[in-house]
Amino acid sequence: MNWSAVPGWTELHGYRRAWLRPDLLAALSLWAVLVPQAFAYAQLAGLPAATGLYTALGAIIGYALFGGTRWLNVGPESSVAIVVASALAAVPGRDHPVVAAQLALLIAVFLMIGYVVHAGVLMRLLSTPVLTGYLAGSGVVIIASQLGKVTGIKTSGTPLAKALAVLRGLADLNLWALGCAILTAAAVLLLGHYAKRLPGPLIALVVATTVVALGGLADRLDVLGPAEGGLPVPKLPWTSLADPLASTMHLIGPALSIALLVYAGSVLTARSLTAKEGKDTDPQQEFLGLAAANAGSALLGGFPANGSDSRSALLAGSGARTRLAGLGAAAAVVVTLLVLMPLIRDLPQAALGAVIIITATRLIDLPAFRRLWRIRRTDFVLAAVTALGVLTFGVLEGIVVGVTVSLLEVLRRAVLPYTAVLGRTGEAQAYRDVVNYRDAETLPGLVVYRFDAPLYFANADVLRTELLRLITDAEPPVRQIVLDAEAVYDMDTTGAEVLHRVVDDCDRAGVGMALARTRTPVRALLRGTGLDQRVRLYHRVADAVAAYRADHPDLRPRVRPTRPHRRGLLGRLRTLLTRPRSGSS
Repeated sequence: MNWSAVPGWTELHGYRRAWLRPDLLAALSLWAVLVPQAFAYAQLAGLPAATGLYTALGAIIGYALFGGTRWLNVGPESSVAIVVASALAAVPGRDHPVVAAQLALLIAVFLMIGYVVHAGVLMRLLSTPVLTGYLAGSGVVIIASQLGKVTGIKTSGTPLAKALAVLRGLADLNLWALGCAILTAAAVLLLGHYAKRLPGPLIALVVATTVVALGGLADRLDVLGPAEGGLPVPKLPWTSLADPLASTMHLIGPALSIALLVYAGSVLTARSLTAKEGKDTDPQQEFLGLAAANAGSALLGGFPANGSDSRSALLAGSGARTRLAGLGAAAAVVVTLLVLMPLIRDLPQAALGAVIIITATRLIDLPAFRRLWRIRRTDFVLAAVTALGVLTFGVLEGIVVGVTVSLLEVLRRAVLPYTAVLGRTGEAQAYRDVVNYRDAETLPGLVVYRFDAPLYFANADVLRTELLRLITDAEPPVRQIVLDAEAVYDMDTTGAEVLHRVVDDCDRAGVGMALARTRTPVRALLRGTGLDQRVRLYHRVADAVAAYRADHPDLRPRVRPTRPHRRGLLGRLRTLLTRPRSGSS
């Protein structure tokens, strides 16, 4: 048997006794964080508290065997929990725990299909800005979903509607609930700041539950109530549904969206972990590991599982040597299900809501938004639009908005490519954009023009429009145009036809046309269409400029005056019609 597809077995087969102690200590640390998160995220998904532990148990075992990253912890996770809640809200009146398990099984099927067809290319649809916006929007949605728990005020509808409901219902504010939430949040934050090694959320929830139980406060606070314990019995999740086929068809759309989110988010986390070891993540193995994790969760009655940033970072920083640390935490979850579940009946919902809110605030990465704004405004717009899509249309729809906006950005870059007029800088014969390099020298009558995209039907007119504008407005008149075609790595028949028209325009204006640094496929197309007979071809831009100097020895270089760079969408459109757009080089 080929064990390469089961990395967990290979790793455990060569286990060393010296690794046992650090792995067990890491397992206890993981368990202490995992249990309160499992309860919180199960509540967030609208499911019984025990389903969070079922999810953790099945996902940890499945990923430990088939996953490719030893420190990645897969289990209940906040962003997926809120998506599951949205999906379950669309199927009222059904057995939601069974539907959630069926959703996890469908996700496992889609991930297995991705493994078989090598669908890692899907990662390209979820860029970093889109994920940043998606997580930020999800964080706001999660916070809004917990406002009712921490205030005791009934809320419903969109995040904005829930916030307005709290403001309008302040007369019904439950001060006990608000006080419990504030004290719990303060305890978590203080422990996280002054005692980072201690499991702050677990300690805070234990203290809150103890105070409520001993103080007889269950009549003043909404508590979790009796929680089902015991080990789950593995079974297919559709056996208790009246119409499994109809239920499956209804969940296909949400399952596909969540599968894409789970894969993208988990692989990004896995890459950050393996990079610290100087290794690479195998995207194909992650398909298999995540499929096994969700299948395990489904068979044990859990909900869709995802890689957790916080728990994975905890494992990586706690000295864990192998994935046995995760399996040790799974064993502790078994003990929790068998022994500790009766003790959580007095767990206050307000305290649980406070823990969820603190976790959700970490999804809103404001420094990442500021970094996107500073580095590339279009990426900031992608993140902002995705976040607004999540808030306006819902979490599942927000994913679609993010992917759609990304594809539109790709189309925009293809249709409106970066172009530039170049000048010589320094003594290295380097030619740069004259807008960004004010000392770039040009020669009177010579235009060196760069077109940074394949030349095809969607953008060919941009080339002709801009060159016509340069010929018409130039002073002194243009004598020669040199097209730096290094970035034109492909050209279709429409692009070739437009290039013929550009040469016709140049002939009518008495302007010579030359191409420099053309790629081999483009040269072949030039020969096939006869363009190589109508233009001069050079290996380098410097060669074309030298030929022009030889024909006009009396010309002296000059520094080209630049115009202010127009920003914004309207400015870009005006720029397209009036002058070449500037870029970074």
